[in-house]
Amino acid sequence: MPRISMREEDIVTIPTNVTVNAKGYVYYNSVTYWVKATDEHKGYPDHKKVCIGKVVTSKETWEEDRRMFPNKNYFKHFETDRMPEAPKLADSVSVGVLSAVKNLSTDSQLIDILVDVFGSEDAALILDLAMYMLVQESAVFQHFPHWCRNHAIFSSAIRSDSFITEFEKEKLSVSKINQFKSKWAAHIIGDGKLYFCYDSTNVNSQAEGVFLVEKGHAKDDPTLCQVNMDYVVRQGDGLPVTFTAFPGSINDMAEASEMLRFFKDLLDGTDKQDVRPDITMICDRGYVSEENVNTLDDGGMQFLLMLRANMGITDELLSEYASKTKSSANYLYEYEQYAVTVEQKLFDDDKEDRFFHIIWDGTLERKHRNKLYDTLANKEKKLGKIIERKTVLTKDELRTYESWFILKTHEEGTVKVNKRGRGKGKKDVPGFIVDGAERDITKIDRDLEKCGFYILVTSREMTASEALEAYTKRDCVEKVFRALKSYLGMDKIGVHCDDSIHAKTLIWFVASILHSLIFKGTEKLRASDRKTYTVPSVVDYLEEICADKNLSTMAYERRYKPTSKQQNIMSSLKMTTAGIDNEISLLMN
Repeated sequence: MPRISMREEDIVTIPTNVTVNAKGYVYYNSVTYWVKATDEHKGYPDHKKVCIGKVVTSKETWEEDRRMFPNKNYFKHFETDRMPEAPKLADSVSVGVLSAVKNLSTDSQLIDILVDVFGSEDAALILDLAMYMLVQESAVFQHFPHWCRNHAIFSSAIRSDSFITEFEKEKLSVSKINQFKSKWAAHIIGDGKLYFCYDSTNVNSQAEGVFLVEKGHAKDDPTLCQVNMDYVVRQGDGLPVTFTAFPGSINDMAEASEMLRFFKDLLDGTDKQDVRPDITMICDRGYVSEENVNTLDDGGMQFLLMLRANMGITDELLSEYASKTKSSANYLYEYEQYAVTVEQKLFDDDKEDRFFHIIWDGTLERKHRNKLYDTLANKEKKLGKIIERKTVLTKDELRTYESWFILKTHEEGTVKVNKRGRGKGKKDVPGFIVDGAERDITKIDRDLEKCGFYILVTSREMTASEALEAYTKRDCVEKVFRALKSYLGMDKIGVHCDDSIHAKTLIWFVASILHSLIFKGTEKLRASDRKTYTVPSVVDYLEEICADKNLSTMAYERRYKPTSKQQNIMSSLKMTTAGIDNEISLLMN
């Protein structure tokens, strides 16, 4: 029998051609059919009875008070245009993710900082959109209103697609976003000794005429326009600290300078405190510059950087210490690598002495050696064609071969080359013909001796083992990028103006914080079952914690107790059934 709505607003008049049983249920004679004759009885008409509701009063008085509570069979046979409107929320609503996100954002003070900057209603929508990214693994908000029908949300109402578009353009201004970034970073920094890992990635976009969207150096397809995203992540727990969106054409060095100035200004604001935070920035080789090092020094920040192979100091250090490094006295058993630490200046006019950790890795050595021999073979092949064809080369072009070959040349004519600097046009330079070439074994052996090395430089005195440990944990920022692109929809921007791009990058940042909090909270569960307790699986298990509508009272209630896996997750994320039931009691009818 279909459920009967017992709300007064649904009361209808009892139709004719009905019967009422002793319990007050109303049956309608919906279909008349003929019962065939048998030997003992004649044929006769009969009716198929269908329950269409229950009387409001009682069986004895229903004919005087012809009112009843209908069920769906009533609307199927009568007044089909009077079927009830679909409710705002579905009859089954997922509440587990909301409960988890509320706990995590409260404990981390994320929700307090969002409310402080954006106000309670806008902060609620930001969390809803970030939660949508977590659950749907998508940043396409066109489907957000439909998703809200069967999910508990922070907002007091379900927002339409057009509302979200205007919200991104008008409510999340750059000034407010910057205010939030400063407050969140200051909260994360605290006053302790911290390692921050910094890196950048790019997000493709098809938007045209947008300041942030420009052609850059996209790894997957250089022809695509992109937005560059820089993140700083706290190494200890993988929690995102801050982010910045840059135009796609800006290079890594300029981006790093901007990010470091952000931290310098932030730390300068903490000077009045008794304890100044002790921060060490860990950056890849693409961010090493004299300007960036000076900014770190001026901001009172320590650093751990990897030197680029083409820096002059790299060649100097390897020329002096390569053979010494591979001594058995310098073997690091835990890393299966050799390392020595030396102290000197990084730049000619450097203010302080730095600590250089010269590290040799046997696996890396084989990779470098194979690459060197491949490059050598390619150069030798090209050089053979140049000699055969008597190609005229410039002095600069000769230098690319002189690093590994002894060349026999003679000058012949001139070659037109592009002028350098601001001037346009071409100029004539001397041309050279290569008559013969042979490998320079001494120079090749010298470069082979340097294979397998990389150099870490630190502003703080530490051992090579300590520097290696800190640098090898730098992948925490890569994990955040992987989560953003694989599980939070940052494979493309999907909006077409600068204001909306800034807004979306904020929501991605909030979603990445929630993802990191879930990842850290369930860390112990993964130690025993890595497959079951990945973040997407955890979100799926939380999704299955639902509230179902009681059609008699029209209130939502939890019908099932959590499974053992759900209980494990709830315990790890500090969730309780009482807390979940409290969220259910707040659901809109």
